[in-house]
Amino acid sequence: MVKQERSERTRGNLIRAAATVFDQVGYERATLMVISDLATVTKGALSFHFAAKSDLARAVQAEACAASGGVLAELAEREGAAFEIVVEMVQSLVRLLENDVVVRAGTRLAGELETPDDPSLHCQLNWLGALFRTLRRARVDGSLLPSVDVRAAAAVMMSLVVGASAMTRTHPELAFGDGAFGKRESAQERLGRMLRVVRPALSGR
Repeated sequence: MVKQERSERTRGNLIRAAATVFDQVGYERATLMVISDLATVTKGALSFHFAAKSDLARAVQAEACAASGGVLAELAEREGAAFEIVVEMVQSLVRLLENDVVVRAGTRLAGELETPDDPSLHCQLNWLGALFRTLRRARVDGSLLPSVDVRAAAAVMMSLVVGASAMTRTHPELAFGDGAFGKRESAQERLGRMLRVVRPALSGR
């Protein structure tokens, strides 16, 4: 049992270390030596758990999808106006992308690698599906305007997740910093601004 726990702990450390490296430099520039050094394990221990860099990348993607999917599944079970649940989903995903390096790396890898249309590996597909299903509930309970196309609404909400996160990460000078945009804002603050524009068009509120 102790040996198994140690093995699982090592595997987890490798996944987190790999996520950190993939997040910083991308898949192509990441090396197994840097990952093993960051995880403070030997190259042999890394090879025992993951035969190739691609296997490690898939493990990061799977972990990212499991973590973010679990958050969305918990939110989907809540009662109340479904559109408000969608808003909470979007806020939670942006928070994860800001604070969870595994989720952030997993989504980056899905864009850099040929990833199958499998929600267990392709986080964005899982997210889009969860948003779409919850927005269909919003159509039924009346919290989504009847004139709004559900698929388009799901795409818009997904765009808020991607846009609010990417703008801060890729273009910090555009993060409402110095100049006409005013004070610097976090992705969550920016998302709040975006939601105030989008919400009336989708829910009428």
